[in-house]
Amino acid sequence: MNDLVALNLEMIVTIVDGGIGEDVIDYSKKAGASGGTILHGRGSGVHDTGKFLGLDISPEKDIVLTLVPDSLTNEVMDAIGKGIKIDVPGNGICFSIDIDKVIGITKIHQYREVVEMKDLLEDN
Repeated sequence: MNDLVALNLEMIVTIVDGGIGEDVIDYSKKAGASGGTILHGRGSGVHDTGKFLGLDISPEKDIVLTLVPDSLTNEVMDAIGKGIKIDVPGNGICFSIDIDKVIGITKIHQYREVVEMKDLLEDN
């Protein structure tokens, strides 16, 4: 069996307060994404620090990674932005990163451009 490789994807990275990551995935799916991955972290930005009983508090953050075909990036980012009200300071940040090749995606046939790994290896 030949490994399939998806080409021309983008990863949308959304960083929001803890517990909001599921909402980000819901907004992404409504705009055409097939899902996402939520990672957990702690914030250190200007809106993320505080004190409680003299102790520094670093609020929990959800980091949502969403792979989409490059043709869907704008629609998905728009849906996320409107959904989490990203224009309100402290509500989050959302950006995209170009991804050249991806293997191991369950629904790889849904992507716009898919090739076999052996074809990529032959080109080198």
